[in-house]
Amino acid sequence: KEHMAKHVSKPLVVIGAATGADAHTVGIDAIMNMKGFAGDYGLERYPLFRTYNLRSQLTNEQLIAKAIELSADAILISQVVTQRESHVKNLREFKEIFDQNKDISKKIVLIVGGPRIDHALALKLGFDAGFGTGTKPSQVASFIVHEYMKRHGLKGKAKKICQE
Repeated sequence: KEHMAKHVSKPLVVIGAATGADAHTVGIDAIMNMKGFAGDYGLERYPLFRTYNLRSQLTNEQLIAKAIELSADAILISQVVTQRESHVKNLREFKEIFDQNKDISKKIVLIVGGPRIDHALALKLGFDAGFGTGTKPSQVASFIVHEYMKRHGLKGKAKKICQE
């Protein structure tokens, strides 16, 4: 927290949702909600994050519109439904729509998570990071801060954010 407070001048806006037909919010809730997961506090508890958990079944267009409205710094997408590679199809669709928005496409950190998601798949689909089962909120928070600082040319390297 101290490192972020020294180098980032505003709270980072983080929005998250399960998009498409996916109605499973356990993963996005574990990362975002105050109580967190496995004793690791969720992003809502971090004073230098403003978080918006939009829950589930948002269209990709709705999530992108909300990101623009809130001036989001990071978008977290949870994908649990994987029949017939529906998660891959939905993420590709999101990325295509997102990339059409040149004003935001270079600014917002894109993270995807779910039981069949890993970092390699996320990168292949054009996201900045992918997190699978067992990921803790502090890991996601650290990635967001590090990537935000890198994109904005802020001094130093983001270290792991301490929990409250």
